[in-house]
Amino acid sequence: MYNRLDKFINDSSNEFDDWIKILNKYRASLFTERKQNTEESTDLLYETVGVLAKIADLAIRFSNCKDDFDTSKMYLNLYGPCLIIKSNKTNQTLYLATDLEGIYLETSFLHAENIKNMGDDFWLELFELKKFSGFEYVENSYFPNDVQRKYPELFHSYKNTLFLMFRKFFLSHAENYENIDLGNFKVLWKTNTDFFKMLEETCLAFRIMYRMNYKLWKISDLKNK
Repeated sequence: MYNRLDKFINDSSNEFDDWIKILNKYRASLFTERKQNTEESTDLLYETVGVLAKIADLAIRFSNCKDDFDTSKMYLNLYGPCLIIKSNKTNQTLYLATDLEGIYLETSFLHAENIKNMGDDFWLELFELKKFSGFEYVENSYFPNDVQRKYPELFHSYKNTLFLMFRKFFLSHAENYENIDLGNFKVLWKTNTDFFKMLEETCLAFRIMYRMNYKLWKISDLKNK
């Protein structure tokens, strides 16, 4: 697989110098004292989004998903643009963005109620995602104090991703929550990361994130049919 991935990325390597130059220029613009005029800053913003879109296209093509993705939208974070990658089939949204630390890929999983139906292959995908040095699991919502007091043994300073996901799932059912928010799954590549390695891992992380969400979505899709 890695030989295929290396060849896949090498096919676009003639563009990498330009991509790096644009990304570095945008990052430098965040720290410069010279104020850019509106036209300059707008042009640089869209050039940067264009690079993110090309990286996303690499990841999409490598994943070989039987799906179409919309990458026509973005929004501006405090420290950089965020490209929105939307799956037409599963409705999953992934975000590829820049910030002060580097470049990151992030998503959340829909159909969390189907966690109970997941086989070992789903959890193996999660462990593969956690192998990336920049992996981070972020809880988006928290149980109120009365729930935490009801189950004090479950609310120590736990950091294990698997435990936190199961806690969210089981307590949401126990407390009759309608929606289960499993949180966000993120991989960050810091600015000193080798560019080729960043592209390689972006492709791999994208494929894992998509496949995990697809497995959750597929259960609901089959039920609806």
